[in-house]
Amino acid sequence: MKYRIFYTLILSVGAMLASCSDDDNTVPQPEQPFVMPDKAYVLAEQSRRAIVIMDAETNRNVWSWDPYTAGIPYSNVELFKNPSEVKPVFNKRYILMTASGGAVALIRIADHKLMFYGNAGQNPHSAEILPDGNIVTASSTDHLISTFVTDTVKVFCTANKTLKLGDAHNVVWDRKRELMYATASVKNSSNENCIGLFSFKYNNDRNNPQLTNMTRIYTMEDDRGAHDLFPVFGEDDKLWLTTANNIWKYDVAGNTFTKTYDLGNIKSISNSTEGVILLSPTEEWWAEGLINDRGETLFTLKGAKLYKGRWVVDNTFSYPETHNFVLGNNE
Repeated sequence: MKYRIFYTLILSVGAMLASCSDDDNTVPQPEQPFVMPDKAYVLAEQSRRAIVIMDAETNRNVWSWDPYTAGIPYSNVELFKNPSEVKPVFNKRYILMTASGGAVALIRIADHKLMFYGNAGQNPHSAEILPDGNIVTASSTDHLISTFVTDTVKVFCTANKTLKLGDAHNVVWDRKRELMYATASVKNSSNENCIGLFSFKYNNDRNNPQLTNMTRIYTMEDDRGAHDLFPVFGEDDKLWLTTANNIWKYDVAGNTFTKTYDLGNIKSISNSTEGVILLSPTEEWWAEGLINDRGETLFTLKGAKLYKGRWVVDNTFSYPETHNFVLGNNE
């Protein structure tokens, strides 16, 4: 009798183990690598302090990042209030972002890893990658252009050098001419506010980055409120510029501006082979979706506060087609 009970127990345990081994829910599944959609937008979403990648064909959010899940110390989370810039960099493998709370950050898309972040001052609006992987930011409230050593070992860093530029809203690197461009608020011949376009040289010092030789290269006397300066995809030597009243194209080689659209107060502009996308505020400074250059709504995210949106494409005006930067030991 006792042998029969023991045998029954063995069968029961075996059945239980077999049942467990066949239960797929108990077997941890490896996380699938993120695959960028063929057509994608990257968005600065202020309601959640998030960076979002959206499939442009399905209008589904397929990737997101926020400071709450990134392991950022609580004391620094406020730096990420109101994301204000999103740029795909390093062959579309990373996102370079700023936030009005003061943050500049570099995020690896594949695993959501925060590679680097810093305090870029009061209300940063834009950031750019330098040839050696260091970073430049433009902050409007304190009128600063700041340079950072991109240290992915320390991760959090303060600015290495700063210089004053009135109402700084944008920075774009020109790899062909080895110059940085940014706009500023300046006075015209009638002592009224207008737009100045400035260039800077870079000292190419990885450990002590500085912009030098600040030069005003153009004065746009008949417009004001420069905002987004961004490369025109598919057109060599051209930059978009959005202002209080219009959208312009800047021909770098000819040093000329051409009015392209009678659309004012556009927070961001980006184009690809699929067309032009714009962030035109429907509230104070944000919208729930993007529009195209005909004013047609491309999508709506209810409750979202989008500030900028860009196509996820390679920016060959600013960066070479391949990047081999050594960003740090935890790369």
